[in-house]
Amino acid sequence: MNKKHLFIIICMLIISIVEIGAQTLNEVCEIGLPVVIINTENDENPTCEFVSAPDGAVGESITNATKVPCSITIRLHDEILYESGNYKADTSGAKIKIRGNTSTKLKAKPYKLKLEKKADLLLRNDDDKYEDKEFLLLVAYKNRFRTYVGLTLNEIIDMPYKPAFRPVNVFLNDKYRGLYYLTESIKRNKNCRINVDKESGYIFEYDAYWWNEDYYIDTEFSNTAMKYTLKYPDTKDITDDQKTYIEQWLKDMQLAVLDGQSDEYLNLDTCARWILAQDFLGISDGAGSNLFFAKTDNTSESKAYPVTLWDFDCICLIEDEWSSPHKGNYFFKNLFDNDKNCSFITAYCKEWIKFSKSQVTERLIQTLNEFAASDEGKAFEKSYNLTSLRYNSDEPTWSITDQVKSYEKWFTMRKEWMDETIYNQYPEIMRLLQGQTTTTHNVYFTDPFNNENINNKSYDFLGRRIPSPYKGLQIINRAKVIVRE
Repeated sequence: MNKKHLFIIICMLIISIVEIGAQTLNEVCEIGLPVVIINTENDENPTCEFVSAPDGAVGESITNATKVPCSITIRLHDEILYESGNYKADTSGAKIKIRGNTSTKLKAKPYKLKLEKKADLLLRNDDDKYEDKEFLLLVAYKNRFRTYVGLTLNEIIDMPYKPAFRPVNVFLNDKYRGLYYLTESIKRNKNCRINVDKESGYIFEYDAYWWNEDYYIDTEFSNTAMKYTLKYPDTKDITDDQKTYIEQWLKDMQLAVLDGQSDEYLNLDTCARWILAQDFLGISDGAGSNLFFAKTDNTSESKAYPVTLWDFDCICLIEDEWSSPHKGNYFFKNLFDNDKNCSFITAYCKEWIKFSKSQVTERLIQTLNEFAASDEGKAFEKSYNLTSLRYNSDEPTWSITDQVKSYEKWFTMRKEWMDETIYNQYPEIMRLLQGQTTTTHNVYFTDPFNNENINNKSYDFLGRRIPSPYKGLQIINRAKVIVRE
């Protein structure tokens, strides 16, 4: 083959790739997923600048993200499902900006959409309860089917907030931008998102990217690379009284955790469910796992709780160990290490028993298989591969069936590992919770520090003395009991 023929073949291949990657709007609409069509004023594309963490902090993020006025249309085949109209402040249209941290380095950018008039871009009937002004477009290519997996698990285990989502294709200024997840954001909305009191409620994050926020709150825990940031109230609107309250409450909560009294400030069942999900997913990124809390109001009865699972870039990367949020020097290490009365460990074990009895693994695998076999799943696969071509990815042709099979194998093995590890690490608690208690009448306990008789003294299952007011599983007078009040 001479050079001329080789050059012609290369040119034909390049033209073929460009033609495949530059699909027309009508062709993409026929794939079968909804198409979000965004046109900005003067065809201006959103931009941002990249920034790195200062000394003592971690991560990379963005700043100066431009908010560009735009119109939004959603189309399925030939049918127009939604139109925002052209941008007019407080009346119609929307603004679009780049959002996220490390994901912004991808060729396909993640976006935030801010509508001028509330609507439900996920088009769930005509019920106005789902209306909001804020939605996200999360990147779905580059192996981000894992986002579908994580958000699906979020629903199956019934986290307090389960962001609704659906796969879509996106056009921006007449150019195909690829496959995305159109999803709800982490936001207060009493009807359909996170319901906290408008005047006295809070949504906050244990956040590695605090250094890129205008306002943050220091941590009392040892990992000073993590701090707290507010998602609600907005830092532009927060009052001095609200700041004073949440700063003091966070300090008191952390000191209580370090003193083994976490149940006075945190909903331990929901906390256990969140970290259990991180363990099941095998997440390797402890700093970037996006731990969001909600506190309904500022009364003493209001306990904070993790609201949802979020950010699944690093799932299925840890096989035979606890997840990074569990074993690393992050929020939950403090709960496990300072659990004097075993109340948190008990909640964790209880959630695992519920997890197993409700067949979470089997339901997750079934849901993924059903999606892969559906018309939507086939359209997802076609759109994924089209997106890879659009950005000249070096990924091989992607198969949703093969992807689901790999997840089925991974989660089946992960469940087996967790079953064995939890039973081996907490045998007494697991037996007690499952009604398989063992007698301890013939065991004589002594204080390991001063050899005192322990009658009328309380101990946890690690042999540590605990004050009598503590609740939870205890050893009292040589017998295991559950102290509830």
